[in-house]
Amino acid sequence: MRWLLPGKEVGIQTHCLDCGQPIFIRMKDDKILEVDPPTAVGYMISPFAYWREGSAAFN
Repeated sequence: MRWLLPGKEVGIQTHCLDCGQPIFIRMKDDKILEVDPPTAVGYMISPFAYWREGSAAFN
């Protein structure tokens, strides 16, 4: 989110995809200001290996 709204405080309300419990995250730029519940863990399934293809830094 930080690259979409630089300098702005952002709150995200969502639900756990496993148990359905609510999750709230408040952040500004590259700082996470609040996470509820504090035990929340982020997970993103993305093909990171493909992002490197064609990049001189990785090839």
